[in-house]
Amino acid sequence: MTDPLILSLAESHDLRLVGGKAVGLGKLHRAGFAVPEGLCVTTAVYRHALAAAGIDAEEAWRTVVRLSGEERARELARIQGCLLRQAWPDGFEADLGARLAGLAHDPATCWAVRSSATNEDAARSSAAGLYRTSLGLSSDNVCRALRDCWASLWHNSVVEYLLPTSGEASGPSMAVVIQPLLKAAVAGVGYSIHPLTGRTSQVVINAVPGLASSLVSGEVTPDQYVVEVVEQDGRPLRIRRRLLARKQQKLVSTPAGVQSEMIPDSVQEQSSLSDAQLFELAWLSKQIEAAFRCPIDLEWVWDAERLWVVQARPITAVRPSMALTNDECEWTRANLKETMPELPSPLGLSFLERFMDSYIIEPYRRLGCTVPDGLSSVRVLHGRPYLNVTLFYTLVSQLRGSPAFLTEQMGGEPVEFRPSVQALGGLALLRAGWFMIREWRRVVREGPRNFAAMKEMAERYQSPRIQHLSVQELAEILERVGHWLDEHEVTFGIAGGVAQGLQAMSTFLPGWLGADWRELLNASLQGQGTVISAQQIVRLAELVDVARGEDVVRQWFLSDGWLSHEFREALKGTGFLQRFEQYLAEYGHRAVGESDIMSPRIADQPDAVLTVLRTHLCDGGALSPRELLSRQAKRREEALAEIKRRFGWRRHRWAVFRWWYRRLSRFCVLREANRHHLMYYSTAVRHLLLQLGERMVEQGILAQSDDVFYLTMEEQAALSGGAPRDWRLLVQDRRQQRRRHEEAQVPDTIRDWEAVVGEADQSRRQEADGLLRGIAISAGTVTGPVRIVRSTDDWGRVRQGDIMVVPVIDPGMAPLFGVAAGLVAEMGGTLSHGAIMAREYGLPVLVNVPYATSLLSENEQITIVSSTGMISRMVP
Repeated sequence: MTDPLILSLAESHDLRLVGGKAVGLGKLHRAGFAVPEGLCVTTAVYRHALAAAGIDAEEAWRTVVRLSGEERARELARIQGCLLRQAWPDGFEADLGARLAGLAHDPATCWAVRSSATNEDAARSSAAGLYRTSLGLSSDNVCRALRDCWASLWHNSVVEYLLPTSGEASGPSMAVVIQPLLKAAVAGVGYSIHPLTGRTSQVVINAVPGLASSLVSGEVTPDQYVVEVVEQDGRPLRIRRRLLARKQQKLVSTPAGVQSEMIPDSVQEQSSLSDAQLFELAWLSKQIEAAFRCPIDLEWVWDAERLWVVQARPITAVRPSMALTNDECEWTRANLKETMPELPSPLGLSFLERFMDSYIIEPYRRLGCTVPDGLSSVRVLHGRPYLNVTLFYTLVSQLRGSPAFLTEQMGGEPVEFRPSVQALGGLALLRAGWFMIREWRRVVREGPRNFAAMKEMAERYQSPRIQHLSVQELAEILERVGHWLDEHEVTFGIAGGVAQGLQAMSTFLPGWLGADWRELLNASLQGQGTVISAQQIVRLAELVDVARGEDVVRQWFLSDGWLSHEFREALKGTGFLQRFEQYLAEYGHRAVGESDIMSPRIADQPDAVLTVLRTHLCDGGALSPRELLSRQAKRREEALAEIKRRFGWRRHRWAVFRWWYRRLSRFCVLREANRHHLMYYSTAVRHLLLQLGERMVEQGILAQSDDVFYLTMEEQAALSGGAPRDWRLLVQDRRQQRRRHEEAQVPDTIRDWEAVVGEADQSRRQEADGLLRGIAISAGTVTGPVRIVRSTDDWGRVRQGDIMVVPVIDPGMAPLFGVAAGLVAEMGGTLSHGAIMAREYGLPVLVNVPYATSLLSENEQITIVSSTGMISRMVP
């Protein structure tokens, strides 16, 4: 039985006969998706042309593979010429004309003629953009376009693309898809998963006004969107990202063919798609993914009537992943703003990252929780640290806790993005519970002893006692106290105890007490007199009382020429000074922004506390210590009495409440005691570091002692070890960077990291700090020399390890993709044909870097960082 020459798309299912594109369209059509009616001219017609020309396809393929250079080019040109000259099978033209007439809406119908090679749109390789597509053709020109599709198969870029996978095996055959060209209002491409991260909960859409041929060829920068969907069923949740390009022209279908049309200035930066259209596209992408049973990319068109699918194929070179990435997580400063300065030091940020990873995240792992690879607990924007709220949401959810308490414990806004989380099974949950019980017992047993040890460290390493130590001795002590903290840190257990108490009470108190249960509970927890940080308020009130009772002290505080720094000389011999020195001994290691080791302690700058005391004396309204304690105790007792009253005759409720109340109170006290004594530890380390800085100043390595705070923990260790580096220059750069950060404004909550750092605007402007920005279309980091490639004349200069810088990513550049180490393009989108092929080769690629071929110089060393979309220029 002879193979058919023409099939409808509904009949197209045999890959050998109709090729990959037609198979995909046929599958879509049979599944009920909106696909324009069309025809497939099968590979039987292509094989007929080869046979008529006396060409054995398999032998011809082996020949061109073995040849190279001009010999291969001549042989390919010979085969192309033969295909363009051959006669059609008997009756084919008439049959095709009749079939086209049956599809045409009117005599002026224009046609889209597109390749459908047997290796096209395959699961392992897409061959995206390799073969010929012709748009806006009249019926008289369709046959010529068929031959052009055949000829495009015999091109050097196809040979080079297939060599790594096919070798000298037979080449593909070519079928051709013919469809009426839609009058596109807007068109584009979509990925059912994120093309960089593989994230299955994100659909990526690129769109341009009019036809999308310039988009898929990479010649224009499209509007780019990311739509968040429910992982389980694909329902759209929200539009996560919207990057709008300036669109000056569009391609439109006219009776005379495809023509370019100017877009009015007033609408050039408007979104190509509405939110409703984006949601419909995202939903359609996930439905097609389900039908194909694999992630897909699709080409789509929206005309005046509806949304159409004009191509769908399996995604290649991207592995689907449900793993979270940092960019899609939500971040908050709320908790950190309470304990760190607005701009923490590099050393403070470095310690924060280590503290979170070692003392908070790692214990979660020991509980059995899964922490996705590459996910950070801390991230920094313009010098400000943020905590990963989404990460903590997943950890709490794995332990079957209430994520609602995240906001209460961390502060800030409630988490909006709630990824699906697999909770621990029953046995694993029991193991986690047993681990926490042991941790709580350890906290109660070892906490007081550890607190005393940290306080003793602060006394032992006071500045006068360590002035004689050498660099090596200081480094050894710093390493030793670091190991001590690794073994004795108890923050996780204490935080877990507080969280358990609050969550347990939240399960029964709302029903037992009513809507104001939280207010009553908070009131019942105050004024216990055992929370060490609260005792500081009482000590200050005592100091105000003492100052009022000593005339010399009161007069000094209230004098017009008051100078706080002269307090020791002015108040010498007074009872107030003695009490104030005791206060500094007890609380002088605390500070504003005290979690940053660079922040001066109260003992270093007591002026602020003295100013507060002076304000109380001037106002005269400060409560006495007795009044302060009495007021707090009264509120506590009133709250407890009200709680008991509401329980009424249900005595078991009071018993349950009292048990959890005592437990929660104990851990609240421990939490504040832990923080208070960690600041003793921090003060000890601060003194050691400043002394190390003094030694480095003496040796001429640093300019001033506090330069050590501008190094990370790793850099500080390298400095102590004598690592050769221009440390002064590094610190100078960090201080300048800090001054730049001071000018930046940042939000307290970030729900879209890339949007906040300004990808929409910054990707189009170049920075004076040696950085260029673009849009990443494939993952990776690479450093290499620039090789500017504007045409094939430049191909010979590309060497292994070069980073190609090009105007656009042409799929015809495929031979160079196996040589280059990276790629930078002035324009393009994540879903263009060239981008798809570059991903298949595993190249780190940035697109949409305006004027890159002019701004970057030949042989200049640059680094592409896809995760940030940054190009760093190496300073000679």
